[in-house]
Amino acid sequence: MFTKAVALFVLGSLSIMGGNAWAENAPAPKLKFGMVDFQKAINESTDGKKAEQSMNAAVAEKKKKFDILKNELDVAKQDFEKQRLVLSGQPLQDKQLALQKKLMQVEQTGATYEQELSNKKAESLKKILTGLQTVVQGIGQKEGYTLIFEKSQGGVLFSAGAEDITDRVIKEYNAAPAK
Repeated sequence: MFTKAVALFVLGSLSIMGGNAWAENAPAPKLKFGMVDFQKAINESTDGKKAEQSMNAAVAEKKKKFDILKNELDVAKQDFEKQRLVLSGQPLQDKQLALQKKLMQVEQTGATYEQELSNKKAESLKKILTGLQTVVQGIGQKEGYTLIFEKSQGGVLFSAGAEDITDRVIKEYNAAPAK
């Protein structure tokens, strides 16, 4: 946010001063703006598609394991309900305690699986974003861009004259050696 404000201040100052502060006859610097949609780049890049497939497989695996635990809990609940009418005292309390432990185990396992999947997704995204940023910086330097904005996070509401370089970023990212 601060860097955007500084950039706008500098651009505004240059236009107000008409360039006279630099030199009378110096030509105004040519400004070249670009945009990149990182969300599109992630979704359409080879690594992004692989990460999506990997996440889907991991979710399916965790869901399968969780469903097994949940079914065991359901069986334990049914067993408890049947025996509740017959048992009393300490045996009933033991069954109830075992059921509560099973419930806690299922809840903890579910929370652990969610955290593992969240970490896996964050790690994949970080790796891809780092590679995409490197590609964007390379394009910016090589082609003389003044600024390249990120389009998908709501930072760009309107753009006249800014070139969308997302497809080139995806192409160069996919062509880069092992990331």
